[in-house]
Amino acid sequence: MDMPAIASSLFGREPPDPVVGEYCVLTAGYAADPEVRQKAASGGVTTALLTNLFETAAIDVAYCAAGLDPRGGEGRLVRSKDDLHAAMGSHYHPVNFGAALSALAAGDERFAFVGLPCEVAAMRQLMAHRADIAARCVVLIGLFCGGINRFSGIAAYLRHFDVATGDVAEIDYRDGFWPGGIRVVTRQGQERLVPRIMGNSRWSILRYVISFQGYWMLPRCRICPDQIADFADIAVGDPHLPRFKREASPGYSAIVARTEVGQRLLDRAIAAGAIQVEPLSRDELVLSQGYTLENRRQALVYVRVARWLGFDPPAIATYRGLSSLRTGHQTVYAFVDLVKIRYRHVRWLKPFYLPIQILEYLFLTLSPRLVLSRLKKLLSNK
Repeated sequence: MDMPAIASSLFGREPPDPVVGEYCVLTAGYAADPEVRQKAASGGVTTALLTNLFETAAIDVAYCAAGLDPRGGEGRLVRSKDDLHAAMGSHYHPVNFGAALSALAAGDERFAFVGLPCEVAAMRQLMAHRADIAARCVVLIGLFCGGINRFSGIAAYLRHFDVATGDVAEIDYRDGFWPGGIRVVTRQGQERLVPRIMGNSRWSILRYVISFQGYWMLPRCRICPDQIADFADIAVGDPHLPRFKREASPGYSAIVARTEVGQRLLDRAIAAGAIQVEPLSRDELVLSQGYTLENRRQALVYVRVARWLGFDPPAIATYRGLSSLRTGHQTVYAFVDLVKIRYRHVRWLKPFYLPIQILEYLFLTLSPRLVLSRLKKLLSNK
């Protein structure tokens, strides 16, 4: 992943803001259709954009990951707005995203491409070598990404709620009010609802973090410089801010139009009433992504630590402006994140996952005020 090279090819320069990347418009928003807003991930903006593109005949097909079957999620060619419901939601487990890419490349349809930041960057590079594909691409929509998790990590979390993962037929990670819980449908048709963050106890939240953001994360996702889809025309993701996370929230999206194409299509969808928007500042966007964005941008720190730990990290180049923002704290985070993955297979460590996570939760920030606040939450289990 050569961030400066792709940025220079696309924008003619490295971004003036190396943390947020290049952008024309930055706002918050949500789908005007209340059903889409709640059922789709992160305010339903991606679904609303694609629906508007189909309605205005701007695209013939959309390429998206689709399918709630954990064993059958894949990249698909969606050919009408009525079929978009299969692509709504989030996938926190691996999917066969490339399943229909050959069909997309061989066709002649105008298309919208929806993918994670790494997938969008790959498509940009493919388009640089295939003028025929570039000519047919109407828009690239990038989804903010916190990383993909192994199935075994998801299974570890569901076992705490007595869900037999071998019996899971469907899994929806964003069910209900935003940011949603986990809805599982068994092969017998029974439904189970499992909380993630909202409505969960403090101890179970720690178990969620262990399972979804720790030992079972794919190593490549930990060594990634792009969380917020720098090379998309429009980037969309969760704005994790208190003003959006009120109880029973129907959902919001952070929206970043990075190119003139993205800005024009976003303006068109807003003018058509498909998307409603409200202000979101640059600093709010950064705050809404927490330490994850900071650590992802400092991927070279993760590369260095990965080598210390015996990994074979990928070749990565990051924006030059990020070097002045580097701190020792990022090395600490990199070490903690990568040690978990490196020693995941050590069986005697498993009973210590929760105590280790408690210590990390209390002390990794090295802030006495936060230690006391978090200790109170642990003791009250709220």
